[in-house]
Amino acid sequence: MDFEQLKQWMEFAQKYQSGDFWSSMMNQSSFGQFMNDTMGADPSTSEKTVPPQQNTQNTTFPNVDIYMTDTEVTVIAELAGYEKENIHISVSGNKLLLKGTSTPVIFGHIVQQERYEGQFQRIVELPEPTYSNQIKAKLHNGLLTLSYKRKYFQEERVSID
Repeated sequence: MDFEQLKQWMEFAQKYQSGDFWSSMMNQSSFGQFMNDTMGADPSTSEKTVPPQQNTQNTTFPNVDIYMTDTEVTVIAELAGYEKENIHISVSGNKLLLKGTSTPVIFGHIVQQERYEGQFQRIVELPEPTYSNQIKAKLHNGLLTLSYKRKYFQEERVSID
């Protein structure tokens, strides 16, 4: 909503309300300060449209949770809208590479976009190293779950020569 529409709405609302609240809100300087403080916007330079955020390679996508029990490490990544055929997973020591791509669900002019679409690549540091043949991976309901057995779950004593 731009400043002129907001002003019209406030004039309309003022007809149905009375009191000091509306008179203080209609004060240009206090309203401008209110907008600047709460929204970070200057009403005199308000923009009519805001271009959608462009998808660039995001190093913090997907969101990842890592859980560790006495015997297993589990990694859960949010990948809603991605298909398993378009996801690449590889591991080297304790570095897990998640890489993939998606295609838009709907083609058209974007009005608002909060979900991430397109290509991504993220390297996740695992708490313990593993090999790719020891990882079980499953994609279900937009969650990629990876798990592997821990090798170093017990303390081992080192002898001194």
